[in-house]
Amino acid sequence: MDSQKIKMELAKRGFDFSMLAKALGKSPSLISKVAARKARSQAVAMALAKALERPIEDVFPDVEEYHHGVPPNRQDRKQKERELLALLNDEK
Repeated sequence: MDSQKIKMELAKRGFDFSMLAKALGKSPSLISKVAARKARSQAVAMALAKALERPIEDVFPDVEEYHHGVPPNRQDRKQKERELLALLNDEK
């Protein structure tokens, strides 16, 4: 879906980029940029797909990295954060 189609589909559901931005704690500009493929954000892309009640692959068929959930490096970081927290808590 292109940016205009995303915007139109959101409007049919009574939503707009500003509402989504506020709900996510992001700027409306970021939402617009992600929809237009001028910026990348997995969280914003997933929120857009959920708001449209469609699979992310339907909304962003051209952005392969969105189709695989959380990027592996982010998973690794989350795991490392848990390890660090456990380590720090053990030292108390």
